[in-house]
Amino acid sequence: MIAIAAALLIASGGGAPDTSLWTSTESAIAAGTVVAALAVMPLDERIRDAADGARSEASRGFAAMAKPIGDGYVTVPVAAGLWWLGADGRFPRLARASRDGLESWLLSGLVVQVAKYSLDRERPSPVDGSSRRWHGFTLSDRNLSMPSGHSSVAWAMLSSYAMEFSDRPWLAASLYAVAASTSLSRVHDQDHWMSDVVAGAGIGFLSSRLVRNWNARHQARTAVVPSWSNGRSGVTVVSVF
Repeated sequence: MIAIAAALLIASGGGAPDTSLWTSTESAIAAGTVVAALAVMPLDERIRDAADGARSEASRGFAAMAKPIGDGYVTVPVAAGLWWLGADGRFPRLARASRDGLESWLLSGLVVQVAKYSLDRERPSPVDGSSRRWHGFTLSDRNLSMPSGHSSVAWAMLSSYAMEFSDRPWLAASLYAVAASTSLSRVHDQDHWMSDVVAGAGIGFLSSRLVRNWNARHQARTAVVPSWSNGRSGVTVVSVF
């Protein structure tokens, strides 16, 4: 996380997002997430078994580093710190991306929790775990495999920065790669099925786009213009509702 934060600081500058809230791109992402998760489901158990057979000390170390990126206890304080660092015009793009990331985390978290408790899918187990066991609505936190919360957090947070700094392809690609690594770590550790992390990634990515578009739309309806009255100059904030 420290390396990511440093890279973001180096790349800070200007730029503005689109102001459309929901476009054909968002529709494609939503549909693609559903289709991809459904397509992967028949392979969930094979992928789990393959991951189990490929596990090594190196892969365990990699997963241990990738997993915390999807932990809100880690990413939220870092994003909040970057937001504060970029405030007051010091690094406007950094502040905007951090704000979008935090709001995306909240939105994706709400969607993920509703889905988890509504579906109550059993988590993978090397002994008798079945990807086809769904128990429906529950108030218990015993299973809750679909979708992956860590995957959603990683994609919601890091996509917000990647989109803000899309003019730095190396940085955007690195952030998406880290998010993908977090998703794969959940399959590696047998905490989620592959379809769980695909769904979580899609929810997180779509949340980050919606939040970014919403905030851009709001900013586009607010303008600061110079004013002159009774011999005094100043500024006026004009909002269109």
